Amino acid sequence: MSILAFLAVLPAAVLLIVIYKLDNIEKEPVSLMAKVFGFGALSVISAVLMEMAGSAILSLFFRTENALYDVIMYFCVVGFSEEIGKFVALKLGTWKNREFNFSFDGIVYGACATLGFATVENIMYCFQYGLSVAITRAIMSVPGHCIFGVFMGIYYGMAKRCELSGDEEGKKKNFYKSLLIPILLHGTYDFCLSYQYDGIMLVFIVFEIAMVTAAIKRVIKMSKTDSPLAPDMQMAVGAEGMYQQAPMMGQMQTPVMGQPQAPVMNQQPVTPVQQAPMQQTPVVPVQQTPVQQTPVAPVQQAPMQQTPVAPAPAPVQEPVVTQTPEPGIYNPNPVFTPESIENK
Repeated sequence: MSILAFLAVLPAAVLLIVIYKLDNIEKEPVSLMAKVFGFGALSVISAVLMEMAGSAILSLFFRTENALYDVIMYFCVVGFSEEIGKFVALKLGTWKNREFNFSFDGIVYGACATLGFATVENIMYCFQYGLSVAITRAIMSVPGHCIFGVFMGIYYGMAKRCELSGDEEGKKKNFYKSLLIPILLHGTYDFCLSYQYDGIMLVFIVFEIAMVTAAIKRVIKMSKTDSPLAPDMQMAVGAEGMYQQAPMMGQMQTPVMGQPQAPVMNQQPVTPVQQAPMQQTPVVPVQQTPVQQTPVAPVQQAPMQQTPVAPAPAPVQEPVVTQTPEPGIYNPNPVFTPESIENK
């Protein structure tokens, strides 16, 4: 019995750990995850009651089961009753909670709600049908519920983003998608496994591969591109490489370095403290005593007395002594005198 219980709980625990690890920016509180998980587990009660009522109503219109009966049964009764219970559990636990503030949070809490339901359902089947069913459901049914929750959480987060940005029309559309898409996936899954047709298993295999591949791609992409739901929430990287988030919707919050901060919602605005103006003591200008300078009397210079210079005496011209050349001496400059002319 203990082995069956362990096998019934193990698949959901493993999937929850995987989803939790993929939440890279801000880890969700375990207490809130456990709360949503518990709400999902309780939704089994409403699902059983709705399925019993739906089956009784269908029996009034169908005496034998056929293709139409299976379509109505697995889409409108089983799929709707189980997914609506998970959706209500998800919304009651997280819609107004301040921890629901990132796009990937919808996937985390959607997985918690659906895996809570899947765990209780798995325990019931395992104890009723034994070990072989426990192994089969661990491989197929429990991961299937987790995938339904992933798609529910994707559009559930989109609806929250639209509400925070004031887009009521977008909020309604994504609410419908967060419920309708899991119902369609769940109904197709159960219909393929229950309908008696030779080629239905091939259809189921193709459907299963496509659904799992699409879910894995969306989860990995949203894990890498996770972002705040509020348009005015800003993110910053702290000193230790951890993301810190600024308060949402304009509220004030003191950041703690290295720790992810949850947005503070529904707080009264803080009245700013008015500081009295600082009184500054006027500075008295220093009066400087002007320096009296004694005027300097101009120095009167006595006129310079010039000594008259006596005119230089005229040069004394010495008489020219005319020398008579001696006879017989050739004079190159002869001087002709009357005597010399007579002599000639």
